[in-house]
Amino acid sequence: MQDEKQFTPHAELGWLSWDEWSPEQDFCRFVGLLQRMLQPVQVLETGVGIGRVTGHLDLSACTYLGFESDPEWRQPPADPEQATPTPEQMAVAQLVILDSDPVFRLAEIKLWADVGARGSVCVVHDAGNGHAEGTVHDAIGTACVATGQPGIFLRNPRGGWLGVHT
Repeated sequence: MQDEKQFTPHAELGWLSWDEWSPEQDFCRFVGLLQRMLQPVQVLETGVGIGRVTGHLDLSACTYLGFESDPEWRQPPADPEQATPTPEQMAVAQLVILDSDPVFRLAEIKLWADVGARGSVCVVHDAGNGHAEGTVHDAIGTACVATGQPGIFLRNPRGGWLGVHT
């Protein structure tokens, strides 16, 4: 465990991370608790990587679709062939967790906005929290707002967004 301040200088004390790439530990726990509270039948996660968020999910309680855009990081439970979800896969997910490479994530945010199931919940990592304009975090946060779907920004150091498809 490492103090998040070394990766996000404006982070308050008490936020822990594994490394500069993985989501903050509390963000991972939050997503796991969100699944528990929502009890979605279908969960879709992008940016599975080494499974930091996935490790907090109960995969036995849902149908799980995982994706990893970077072939070097792609391992189970991510789909071994597919880097990002299709519109058909996105359209049936009730909980959508987006943390893929930013180029993919921006398209995935728009895809959820365009075809996401009514009532589906989307949680996006790195959506900015004190990050300067022009940073990837700012671009992801802007893409979340551009969905036109209601949502709230989370105050974790790297930022997050929680939206509900109407």
